Amino acid sequence: MGGLDPSVEATLDALVPPRPHPDRWPAVVADAGRRKRARVLLLSIAPVGVVAAAAAVLVLAWPFASGPSGTILQRAAAAIGDGPVLHAVIRSGWGGTLIDLRSGARRQMHGEDELWYDAQRGVRDVSLFDGVVQSEAVYPPGRVGYLKKTLAGLATGYRKALSDGSARVLGTDVIDSVPVYWIRVDTQLLPDSGDNKLHEWAHDVAVSQSDYRPVATRETRDGKPGPDGNSTIVSVETLPAGAGDFARTTPDLNGVAMSSRRVGLLTPGEASAALGVEALWAGPRVAGLQLAQIWKDVRTEGYNRQSGGWDKTFTGVSLWYGELDTSFPGAFPAGAVSKPFVRVSESLTLDTGFQRGVLGYSPPKGSVLVFGGRIGVMQAAGVHIALEAYSENILIEAAKALRPISP
Repeated sequence: MGGLDPSVEATLDALVPPRPHPDRWPAVVADAGRRKRARVLLLSIAPVGVVAAAAAVLVLAWPFASGPSGTILQRAAAAIGDGPVLHAVIRSGWGGTLIDLRSGARRQMHGEDELWYDAQRGVRDVSLFDGVVQSEAVYPPGRVGYLKKTLAGLATGYRKALSDGSARVLGTDVIDSVPVYWIRVDTQLLPDSGDNKLHEWAHDVAVSQSDYRPVATRETRDGKPGPDGNSTIVSVETLPAGAGDFARTTPDLNGVAMSSRRVGLLTPGEASAALGVEALWAGPRVAGLQLAQIWKDVRTEGYNRQSGGWDKTFTGVSLWYGELDTSFPGAFPAGAVSKPFVRVSESLTLDTGFQRGVLGYSPPKGSVLVFGGRIGVMQAAGVHIALEAYSENILIEAAKALRPISP
C-alpha cells in the first residue's frame, strides 16, 4: 500500500486484508458453473474502492482516547466474554400483530431464539413464540447449517471472526435508539436456483458504541437486508464449562409424514357434530361475502407402515365465505383466493397441521393474532380458530362476528 505510516498500514492490513486474486471473478463463476453443484464458495470480499473503504474502517477502528484501549473488534471480543459456553436469547424479525377485537388496540409480538453453544457439545437452538416452542434443533460440533447461521452465527462464528481478524467494521447505525457499529462476520457466494446466479450472502452483528455488547444481527443478500429485518439480541452471556442443557426436549418431527384432507360437505347443523362441540360461524354472510361451503377436515400424523394406518388423527371443520372457483374438477372446488374471501377453520386441538403463522399457540380470548395481514389465529368458546382472508379488514370483521351456530 506504500506511502503510509507503518503503524497505519499494519492496522489497515489487519482490518481489511487484500482480496485474493481480485481479477479472477469470471474464472471463479465459470468454474462454479462447470462443476454444476451447489457449493459454498468461501471468499474474502474486500469493499469496492479498497483505499477509501479502508480509510473509513481505520477511523472506526482506531483506539479511543478514553476507556479501555483497543480497536472496535478487540473491544467487541472482550465484551462478549471468553467462557467456553455461550448462551444468547435473540428476538427474531418474524412475528405478528395482536389485535384486541373490542378496542382495536394493537401490539407487535415477535418470536425468539434461545441458543446454547459449546465447542465440545455443539449448538442447541430453540425457537419460541410467547414461551411456546415452535421448533428445536440440536447440531453436533461443526454442523450448523448456513440458513440458521443468521442466529447461530453469534454462537459459532462471531467470536472466532473477532479473534482471527476475518471480521470487519462496516460503519455506524442507530437501532432502537442505540448507536451501534455494524460488524461483518462472514461473506459467502451462494447460487440461487431461481436465477441460476451467484449472490453475495453475509451475516452481520451490531454492537453498542458504549459497551460493545451485541444488540442485533442481520442477514443480507447482495447488500440488502432480508425480509424479516434485524434480529434483536435480548441477552448474551458466556458460562463456565459444562453449563447449559444441550438435550432436545421436544419430539423431532423431521421425516414424520403428515396429511390434511377434506372428507365431506356439511350443513351448518352438521358442523357441530363433526367438530365435537358447538361450532362457530360468522352467520350466513359477513363482510358482504356469502357462506359458500362447509367441510370436515381430517389431519393425520405419523404414518405406520406396519399397520398401514396413522398414529394420530385430528378432525375439525372449515367454513368458506366468498366465491368458489369451479374451474377445478372434484367434489371440493377451491376457493377463488384472487377475489374477496375468508376461510374460518376450527379445531379442538392445536396439532401441527392445524394453523399457519405460529404453531401450538392461541392468543388470549377477545383478541386475534394476525400475520402478514391475511393469516390469523384466535380462540373462542373453547375452540381454536385459524383464519385466512383476502385482506386484514375482512379477517377482522369475520373474527368479530364469530358466534355459535344456531340449532
